[in-house]
Amino acid sequence: MSFSRCQSLLIAGMALCMSYVPSNASANGTTLLPVPPLLESRSGQPLFLTLQKIHWSFDGKYSADVWGVNGSSPGPTIRVKDGDDLKLIYSNRLPDAVSMTISGLQITGTQVGGAARLISPNADWSPVIPIRQNAATLWYHANTQGKMGEQIHNGLLGMWIVDDESSKNLRLPKHYGVDDFPIIIQDKRLDNFGVPEYQADENGFIGDSLLVNGVQDPYLEVSRGWIRLRLLNASNSRRYVMKISDGRPFAMIASDQGFLTAPVNIQELPLAPGERREVLIDMAKTQELTITAGESATFMDRVKGLFEPSSSLISTNVLTIKATGLMSLVTDGLPTQLVDDKTQVTSSITNRDIRLDEPYGINNVTIDTNRVDITSRQGSWERWTVTSSVPQAFHIEGVRFKVINRNGQPTQPEDFGWKDTVWVDGRTELLVQMMQPSYNHFPFLFYSQNLEKADLGSVGQLVVTPQE
Repeated sequence: MSFSRCQSLLIAGMALCMSYVPSNASANGTTLLPVPPLLESRSGQPLFLTLQKIHWSFDGKYSADVWGVNGSSPGPTIRVKDGDDLKLIYSNRLPDAVSMTISGLQITGTQVGGAARLISPNADWSPVIPIRQNAATLWYHANTQGKMGEQIHNGLLGMWIVDDESSKNLRLPKHYGVDDFPIIIQDKRLDNFGVPEYQADENGFIGDSLLVNGVQDPYLEVSRGWIRLRLLNASNSRRYVMKISDGRPFAMIASDQGFLTAPVNIQELPLAPGERREVLIDMAKTQELTITAGESATFMDRVKGLFEPSSSLISTNVLTIKATGLMSLVTDGLPTQLVDDKTQVTSSITNRDIRLDEPYGINNVTIDTNRVDITSRQGSWERWTVTSSVPQAFHIEGVRFKVINRNGQPTQPEDFGWKDTVWVDGRTELLVQMMQPSYNHFPFLFYSQNLEKADLGSVGQLVVTPQE
């Protein structure tokens, strides 16, 4: 890469300025982690989600005009219980039509959202949603056909938590915002005034600023003892591999569709777009630690970024955690068993090949709302072999699955448990259980979780006929 004389002078000036930056300017944790407001279902009362324009500061200095839910970006966390029948009222106060969905929630195709449930500007959609599944960390977000990447990037997303009797009785941190925290990760590209710039192509969107719950480089003060982090990668296409600064492993307790049978230790924790993982960290004997996601951009990376978009993150700090002098509510050891999974395959297994095409498309076609790509039956089992020459995440609505193998290699601990989203790099085999019914006018979708590829057509439609 060559520089003009003007560019060279600019670089020299930057280097001079950087030499005067105080040594503590790069200290971890500059902004207190915002914890999204909690909305809980109580006694049949409806929950309201207003999609609206808001003012939000991503960099702590400037306020940007973006989209949000109920005044925040990301939106409030919704908490429900297994057995609830929840009335949810979406109100669209944006200039664009929007459809919304809840990724990971086991509901029928008539309630899942999508193209058939497009909410026009100044209109509402009020589904009544039966909650009938085990405890899990899910997320709600825009899934407007052709605009999912832009609308999620703009701020139409939030976390969704399902509780059940089993999770209530486990000796785990469960006090929201006290020892149980939503950690929603996105990358953006901010201009000099803190305004997000969304410029994407068929390869996806990659930003240079790492945001957690809508801010950069946050810190969190907690009591001494165990804390629980509910991690969600809400980035459009970037995958993260996270580590803890003192070298300890993460104690992973749950994946997309809920608890693992027992905790597993993961030294380097990957998180693909759309994936959720719950982890525990013991702060009983630790003053401070930082979770990071890779190596930060070098000085030359940042200089290069002045003249062309950079794929390197300016900072890779996800979260700095600081312990106070108080003891936590949970200080004893981890449970040896979280759930008892006695699921058995009860039918013959149908084999399917799913190829994520380049630059976009699935099995040589792009989305057609008048075409059903796969028909199955509720309760049936299938083996999906998903291949891609370009690494990307993949999601299926209305199902749960287990990873059988990756490129012929046994499943690694980070892929244990029931999932609905998976990173595909080469060949990945999945054992898929069809959980809910869908219909010709209300199909489930399976799609690339690289949102720009999905918007260009890497989406298929799945109809699951009801059990008789």
